[in-house]
Amino acid sequence: MDTSNDSAAVLAGHLEANGVAVVWTDAAAVSVSHPLNSTVHEDVTADSGRYVTVYGYEVGQYGDEQETAHRVAYLVGADSGRESLPVDVELISATIRHALRLVSGRPDTHALTELEEELRGHVALLLPEVRESARSLWPNSIEAHRLQARLNGIERQTQRGLGQGLLSAQIQVHQLARDCQYLLARHTAETRR
Repeated sequence: MDTSNDSAAVLAGHLEANGVAVVWTDAAAVSVSHPLNSTVHEDVTADSGRYVTVYGYEVGQYGDEQETAHRVAYLVGADSGRESLPVDVELISATIRHALRLVSGRPDTHALTELEEELRGHVALLLPEVRESARSLWPNSIEAHRLQARLNGIERQTQRGLGQGLLSAQIQVHQLARDCQYLLARHTAETRR
């Protein structure tokens, strides 16, 4: 009996209880999406006693499926009212610095691919938090509209991919690093309030 399959099934049950749409991608993985917008999704794999997103974030451990489901629901924007994943400011800052240094040189495509995945993961973690903090702004203010436009642009940028060729990949990683830097600055400013 494969425990990862059983754990993924238990997790899927808890995810459905949180009101998110769940699709089995294989026996040990599920694809979770917002109930009203299937483009907002997260793939979660059961592996070696833990649940991991496609970006490599550990969102929970076997035996803790209920809390894991709350975290994943939060990631896809189906607010479960529970605490979100902790933001590792040092790790995100280090990834940003590494990306900005790497794209100024002559990196290989493999390194850019790995960096893009890491940065997309950081953006996926930070974006919902910054969107939530933006709710405190007056809805019809210029500041609220500018912030919403910037956040929508960042979300679109994460969906572009590396494109064709080394230059395109360097530009994508550089832009993701700058977007991540912006989100991290907003997150840090909010936590200081």
